[in-house]
Amino acid sequence: MDPIQFMITAAGLDALVNAQGGGTDAIKISQLGISENAFVMAPTITTVPGELKRIASISGESTSETIIHMTAQDVSQDIYELRGLGLYLADGTLFAIYSQETPIFRKVSISFFLLALDISFENAVAGGITFGDTSFLLPPASETIKGVAEIATDDEADAGTDDARIISPKKLRRLLDALHVIISDETDADLTALANGFDAIIAALVARTITGSGLATGGGDLSASRVLSVLAASAADVGAGTATDRAVTPASLSGLARSLGQNGYVTLPGLGGLILQWGRFTAFANATSSAVFPISFPNACFAVVSDGGVSGGADSQDNPPVLVASSISQTGFSVFSADDSSATRIFFALGN
Repeated sequence: MDPIQFMITAAGLDALVNAQGGGTDAIKISQLGISENAFVMAPTITTVPGELKRIASISGESTSETIIHMTAQDVSQDIYELRGLGLYLADGTLFAIYSQETPIFRKVSISFFLLALDISFENAVAGGITFGDTSFLLPPASETIKGVAEIATDDEADAGTDDARIISPKKLRRLLDALHVIISDETDADLTALANGFDAIIAALVARTITGSGLATGGGDLSASRVLSVLAASAADVGAGTATDRAVTPASLSGLARSLGQNGYVTLPGLGGLILQWGRFTAFANATSSAVFPISFPNACFAVVSDGGVSGGADSQDNPPVLVASSISQTGFSVFSADDSSATRIFFALGN
């Protein structure tokens, strides 16, 4: 909204000249006269024509040499259309007037009057005019009230104890920069100490070594990744039973020579190549019969046990087949039977 240009009355001009010449105190506006009537402005007017009432809740402040920002309020239930204004001094002198044909403001009973205007003057007189109720225009600012607050100085901002003043972005930036320096220095020191601690731990760990023992081989210091290894025994190792640096696994056991059947054999682990063989053969009547092992013993057959025969009969009871010990060899053995009937025999043999 453009500033409203007030006309200073003759009485107002006299008061202003007197104040500027030092004869009186500065001009102080204390009341706002309002009128519903539009009137012709003239410097000779001493009272607002058709004046409805005067409002004491008025405040203002100069924003330039010729402009004053003025605020007034009326909390009554009066109803009116505002067309004329007059500024009164504390002694009742009408200082300046303004009027227009169209309503400046319409007030109803359920509302209160709050008028904010920029008033302009032809001459540079704004700086010499004050208002009585400045607290109305400029209330102290708080967390809940909009108003005027003083900007804190650098010392007050540094102290951080004043809750009535505000801090500017520039001062806030200065404080944050200083805080950043403090935090950065402390953080750098903490990180350096932490890094040194980790370095000491790592150095202590690297100085240690891990090496194999027993079946495990490999290892070294902890400056790099290390591997401990355990060699797996082969079936031949298990059969020989002499290696001390290998571990027996299910695979090495399953690799031992064997044949599982009615006639078969198995190599016994860890016993120097001991082999167990078994089977069946026929002992013929009144004859010497030979039995052949499923495989030949590589070195020797240590012993053979043979048993079995036919059921019933005194002849079988008195003349069972007899193993001929001198016939035992790497490949088999013989039995002599005096029985009149042939018989199926079984055997177990141990060797290597």
